[in-house]
Amino acid sequence: MALSSMELNSGLTAFADNQSDGSKSHIERYHRYDFDTKEESIEEIIVETNSFTDGETTAGYFPNGKISDIDLSDLYAIIGSNDITVVDNPTATPYCSTVCLQITTNNGGTNYGSGFMIGPNALATAAHNLYSINLYSIKEKAYVKSVNVAPARSDNSKPFGSENVSASSMIVSDSYLAGTSSEDWAIITLKNNLGTKTGWLGLHWQSSNYSSSQLVYAYGYPSQINGADARYRMCKSSGYIRSQTSKYLKGDWDLTGGFSGGPLVEYISGAGYVAIGIHKDGSTIDGSSYPTSYTGALRITQSLYTLFLSYRG
Repeated sequence: MALSSMELNSGLTAFADNQSDGSKSHIERYHRYDFDTKEESIEEIIVETNSFTDGETTAGYFPNGKISDIDLSDLYAIIGSNDITVVDNPTATPYCSTVCLQITTNNGGTNYGSGFMIGPNALATAAHNLYSINLYSIKEKAYVKSVNVAPARSDNSKPFGSENVSASSMIVSDSYLAGTSSEDWAIITLKNNLGTKTGWLGLHWQSSNYSSSQLVYAYGYPSQINGADARYRMCKSSGYIRSQTSKYLKGDWDLTGGFSGGPLVEYISGAGYVAIGIHKDGSTIDGSSYPTSYTGALRITQSLYTLFLSYRG
């Protein structure tokens, strides 16, 4: 079972807010790790924060079919009961770009998590899937040993021939390594262009609040559904955003461990399915309704939107 933020941050109610997208450009520091050479390095990237319009959307790419309109009969998940369901055909749009991560830890154990393709050879996930860190004692940290990526996996079926695909390198925010939980994201660069087969979700960011009446969707690979093992089965849930900050989206869609790193998705007319967040954590599951129980996602900010788009070139 993947280390899930639901376990890591159970009951967390306060979140950091360090976004500074008001300037024309700023420098952000990223920590890169190469799984093959075991080398670590710091990269400084100039982010042109005014290069995109507030609320901008970029459509996704799906080589196996057009982005269809939303099917209103396909709605699930309200906190209060576990309504997570298995995706019948994970190779269909828009599920096909969601990936199952099988993670080998430094001590030889196996964890599981989720992610989603953002370009031909890159995927986004949660940093805590890949970098073991105790946010209350930041000296206790270690990279995982390796990661296997399997898009649209369904039990033993890996329809995009990804059985031997492993991660080449990863970057995380320097701020995350300093203990900032609101930067719990990572990007894995792959050794081949797997994304040309799977496609990738669209992206959207906005500084204004998302509508509380707009349905959002969660895709990923949970460890279990109602006690049954579901590590290799793509699942989905849905719900509504109930509160938000500039870096965090909190709502009532259902998650369990293993969903961490998967996309929080919205349907936008004309652009199709777009990622607006990365699954991160939730409160203790107690069967009650929001706000006692909640699930949360790291919000795709302008900086992350800009960074993710840079992997499409």
